[in-house]
Amino acid sequence: MPTPSPDWLPLDEFNFHPHLAASQGAVLVMFGQPHCGACRTWYRMLPRWRPDQLNALAYVDVAVSSALAHEFELFHLPAFVLYKNGAFHAWVNAPFSQQGLIEAVQSALSSAPEEAP
Repeated sequence: MPTPSPDWLPLDEFNFHPHLAASQGAVLVMFGQPHCGACRTWYRMLPRWRPDQLNALAYVDVAVSSALAHEFELFHLPAFVLYKNGAFHAWVNAPFSQQGLIEAVQSALSSAPEEAP
């Protein structure tokens, strides 16, 4: 995991599902790993770019929590999922920009929930 930050909730395979099931509002979960340059950059910028609709940011280090990487069938990093009121809501694909992130989150939140992986 990158340097711990108070802006991020660290999750692993043991607390991922219980914590998100108990969450209220919208939580953006980032799957990444320390050796991924794009992951480190997103990790640093997301708290600054955080859309107002998000209640929290959560981070999963897939180098440590490989079970979650398998569960979500991740094949590229970073990967982002949106949880809304305790349930999986959508994958979020955004270009690396504040406006792109805001638009991607707004689009995901205004869409019908997707089926969880």
